[in-house]
Amino acid sequence: MKRNPAYSDPIGGEYTVVSLRPSWSTLSLVFFLLTLPAKQLFQLQPWRPPYGWMMPLMPPLVIAGLSALGLATGLLGLKFSASRSLAKTGVLLNAVVFGCILLVFLGMMLILRR
Repeated sequence: MKRNPAYSDPIGGEYTVVSLRPSWSTLSLVFFLLTLPAKQLFQLQPWRPPYGWMMPLMPPLVIAGLSALGLATGLLGLKFSASRSLAKTGVLLNAVVFGCILLVFLGMMLILRR
């Protein structure tokens, strides 16, 4: 059965493999942008941790998780993207955020030890 030449399938057919390779670097930058208002958004939500001492630890944990996901997707973008400049930017920004959060954790542990 021949296909109609006037019909063009933009997706590539029903059995085409869906690939996310070009969007890994963009996803890395999205995770970075999610880390910026994460503390304020966490404080707005009504759920509170069961113990009071956990409240100061939760926003840095959320930010560390988002930046770790951003680092992972940025590194995947470096491996799979044809254009690597956006992936390099995402890796750099998420690495800076992750490094700053590690310094915050280190400072909190030093304060709690005293």
